[in-house]
Amino acid sequence: MKARTVSFETLQNDKRRARMRDERRLARDEVTPEQLQRENSLVSTGAKITIPDFCATLERHYGR
Repeated sequence: MKARTVSFETLQNDKRRARMRDERRLARDEVTPEQLQRENSLVSTGAKITIPDFCATLERHYGR
C-alpha cells in the first residue's frame, strides 16, 4: 500500500466533522456516551494486549 501525504489542515477538518457527527448522534439519542467512547477508542477497555500487539495496532492506524 502506497503512503499518501495528508496535510495537518485536512486532518483537523476530518476530526472536526467527526466530532460534529458524534454530537448530532448524541443529541438524537442514537448512541449513548459510553457507546460513542467505545466506538472512538483505539483499544477497547477490556482488551488484553501485549506491547508488540499494541505497536502493530498503532502502525495499522497511523502508519509509520
